[in-house]
Amino acid sequence: MSFNPVSFFYCHEADGTLAGILCEVTNTPWGERYSYVLPATGEGHQYFAVAKAFHVSPFLPRDLEYRMSFSQPAERIGVHMADWQGELKMFDATLNLTRQNLSRQTLHRYLIAYPWMTAKTCLAIYWQAMRLLVKRIPIFSHQAADGEYRAAAAQTKDSRHEKQ
Repeated sequence: MSFNPVSFFYCHEADGTLAGILCEVTNTPWGERYSYVLPATGEGHQYFAVAKAFHVSPFLPRDLEYRMSFSQPAERIGVHMADWQGELKMFDATLNLTRQNLSRQTLHRYLIAYPWMTAKTCLAIYWQAMRLLVKRIPIFSHQAADGEYRAAAAQTKDSRHEKQ
């Protein structure tokens, strides 16, 4: 079983400065993938807004805007992503991680400690989907990605990136 809804790649120049962030989104049930190239805007926290490019969830329409913020990679890293339709926030997710050294020992430890994490996560997602169906939340039919390129706009921090 494979499950990887989103991957973030921090891309650096030869001198170590952040050049941009590649945000690769997949829609697990349909096996599609779309990459957003987010150009860095200097030092510090990065903020972006970009039109949603393809169908990810049957419970969210495609006419949304992703608003994302990324901390600089360090011992801790934070990513915040929200889906907006105009001034209405439709979805909100935050990922906070702590850097770990990767070795054979730590890899084995995580495989033993979290052997069913993917299955557990998928089960939780489908459980929530079932709850939404019971509540009769509208379902949006799948639309294949149109292949159009979406340019991300770098933004300054404002209230649109804050959790509400």
